[in-house]
Amino acid sequence: PPVSEPSPFHIQSNPALSDVDNQLKKTSYRQLQEFLKDKRFARAIALVEGLVYRIPTDPEVKQWQAIAYQQYARHFTNENQYSKAKIYLKKALRVDPHNRKLWSDIKEEFNRLEQTLLKRQG
Repeated sequence: PPVSEPSPFHIQSNPALSDVDNQLKKTSYRQLQEFLKDKRFARAIALVEGLVYRIPTDPEVKQWQAIAYQQYARHFTNENQYSKAKIYLKKALRVDPHNRKLWSDIKEEFNRLEQTLLKRQG
């Protein structure tokens, strides 16, 4: 299944933010990309949660947080840690509840989880 990832092509500069916060956002985005690429999910989540604390009203930052949670959930699914996967899928939906693409991806992930559980039982 396709994985939602922050777009490497465009980071929105938020006019409501200071120059320092916009620069922090850009730098953090690059770090986040590296952490996710290297499957360093705990670091990615710590980074993005700190960014959300610093810039709580930026919708892109919230989206990145949801994506980090979603990718961590997928990692847990692949590691057969289904209860942890569910926790992070639910966190992703709570963080970015109006993102239709995210809902679609997470629905697929829940279906994948369910199918895997059914195969293991049967």
